Amino acid sequence: MRISDTQFSKTMLQSLDHNNAGLGKVMQEMATGDRLTKLSDDPMATIKLLNLDREGSAITQYKTNIANVKTTLSSQEVYLDSVNESLKHMRELVLWGSNGTMNEDDRQGIVTELYSLRDAMASSFNAQDEEGHYLFSGTKSNEPPLVIQNGKYVVQGNNDKRVVTVAKGVTMESNMTAQDVLDLNGTSDVFNMVDGLIAEFQNPSPNFRPKVEQALHSVDGTMNNVLAAITEMGGRHNNLDLMDSAHADNKLFVDKITSDISALDYGEASVRLNNFMAALQATQASYVKIDDLSLFDRL
Repeated sequence: MRISDTQFSKTMLQSLDHNNAGLGKVMQEMATGDRLTKLSDDPMATIKLLNLDREGSAITQYKTNIANVKTTLSSQEVYLDSVNESLKHMRELVLWGSNGTMNEDDRQGIVTELYSLRDAMASSFNAQDEEGHYLFSGTKSNEPPLVIQNGKYVVQGNNDKRVVTVAKGVTMESNMTAQDVLDLNGTSDVFNMVDGLIAEFQNPSPNFRPKVEQALHSVDGTMNNVLAAITEMGGRHNNLDLMDSAHADNKLFVDKITSDISALDYGEASVRLNNFMAALQATQASYVKIDDLSLFDRL
């Protein structure tokens, strides 16, 4: 069968295109280290990689959420630790001031310290994050949880929790509220109790002893609530650490599987590179030699 010049040229060009395309693909794979450059390279493997990528992204988001929750809880824990220390010192002052042996200077010194401790606690409960959101106001983070209305301390905000997803199907409350600490077991009036006690120290009345007992009861109740909140946050921290560690292990596993599926075998790629280069060179050489042939060369 006679092969025309047109057929010959077409065949040679197809061979050159095929080898050039193969060479380019191998070089791209070797440059990126990824054997899958498009979906058609391995559809099943590509689908697996897409699923693994989604899982990896979810794990990354979970770890970010965990870090944010831990930051919020840690900030709140610092402020509650400060409140607890203020309450302990306040209790010591009340006990010392109730022994009946104080002089005027002693009472004034206690009053000054009680004012300072009360204000420090109020400041802790009204603490804000770097974005200006109140930490202890529940979901009403735009308003301070502790305010003075008509000369009395009032707890506002709400007791709602900000719930964050920290694993598939697992959520975690990311905050404690002022109502958790100040609105339980009848202890929401601790600030007003302290104000009443300060007034008694400044001007003792026949109700001095009952006022002291009421204040101590309120201080003790609030201390119990603060310690319970700190303990609760510690438990959340431990759970978050465990989940974060599990996510890290899962991320390593996902990354390994992804690498096993997509990573290029450079040894095999080098063989294909050499084969395509050899085929390309042979095709080019054959095309030049055959194209130069002429019937006049045989006459």
